Amino acid sequence: MKHQRMTLSLEAGEMAELEQMAKRGNSNKTEVIRRAVRIHMLLEQMRSEGKELHVQDQPDSRQLERLVFI
Repeated sequence: MKHQRMTLSLEAGEMAELEQMAKRGNSNKTEVIRRAVRIHMLLEQMRSEGKELHVQDQPDSRQLERLVFI
């Protein structure tokens, strides 16, 4: 697979969060961005198939929140 290079401009707060995400995941910024792109691709595929994503606050809760991605 051929890699392509890009430049990404982030605000200071966004960069700080990206760096923290990399540290928490014992990873690097590039890998965090790659994972984010893969997640976005999965969500787009789910949306195109008419699927929904729900979040449950607590394991024993019956309350679900539906997430909508535009």
